[in-house]
Amino acid sequence: MMDLKNIILSDVSVEAKVSALAIVLNKEFPKLEAKVNTVQKLKGEQGAQGDRGPQGDTGKIGKDGSDGKDGSDGNDGKDGKDGVDGVSVTDAKVDFDDSLVFILSNGKTINVGEVKGEKGERGATSMSGGGASAGFYNADGGLYNSVYGGTTALDAGGP
Repeated sequence: MMDLKNIILSDVSVEAKVSALAIVLNKEFPKLEAKVNTVQKLKGEQGAQGDRGPQGDTGKIGKDGSDGKDGSDGNDGKDGKDGVDGVSVTDAKVDFDDSLVFILSNGKTINVGEVKGEKGERGATSMSGGGASAGFYNADGGLYNSVYGGTTALDAGGP
């Protein structure tokens, strides 16, 4: 096998040197790679624990010579002024112009704007043509049937 130093120092062209080096490296690279892989797989046993080192020096004492104990508690602070009472919502209503109004505990009102949507489409017309009716009980248990569009509530008797 030709030595790499001899290839580099030979009188042949650069292209010939590169070709010769490539051939040598192509043959030697797998061997080198195998050796590297073998070395990586090798692992020695763990060594014994070393001796304990000497203890370090004691730290310095503070400037005033104290040992750093807690000081006494300080005096309590002065009481602060009472805060302003909070404000709450005491009532809410939809106003004449369909806006929502909050009434606050301090007497102020907040108008948050319109809350009623647009008017919907007209519903289908009834085929019966009559008015609406509603039933309810009076104080003695008798059922009243009121026909709206009429003039009198009718007593339908007890339950």
